[in-house]
Amino acid sequence: MLKQNGRGATEYEASVRTMRSGSRMALAAVALAAAAAATLVPSAAAAPANAAEACTGWRVIQVNNNAAGVKYRECDRYSGLNTQTRAEFYIWDNRHDGKVAQVYTATGSNLNGRWHQTWEKFYAWGNESHHSPLVNTGWHKGHDVKVLLKAVRG
Repeated sequence: MLKQNGRGATEYEASVRTMRSGSRMALAAVALAAAAAATLVPSAAAAPANAAEACTGWRVIQVNNNAAGVKYRECDRYSGLNTQTRAEFYIWDNRHDGKVAQVYTATGSNLNGRWHQTWEKFYAWGNESHHSPLVNTGWHKGHDVKVLLKAVRG
């Protein structure tokens, strides 16, 4: 029987009764079942790397007359019923005013008009001479990404 452990990995669990006359047959059945389970593991994982992936075009958010900005895009990948999403973005702090650009990102889904969040994180950038390196949030469960920008005291 296939089951999922606490880390999300699929494990194979088998219990076999061995009898004197049928022990070789039981071992062969376990080996065959384990081989079948090993071939099922990639398809049982949530949205494998070879799943269909699509990204939006780049979007820009600016605050306080372009004192801070973020250029971002959303990417989704689908595999069967599993959907994952991520954000990629650059952060700008364009003004030497004691504030830094802070970006809040969250992933989740809008179901029946309600937001169901699965992940969130804050990122900050305060170097006025150039934008941040590309930030990739990684894949998380959901269909949508929220990106919010603020200029906050740093």
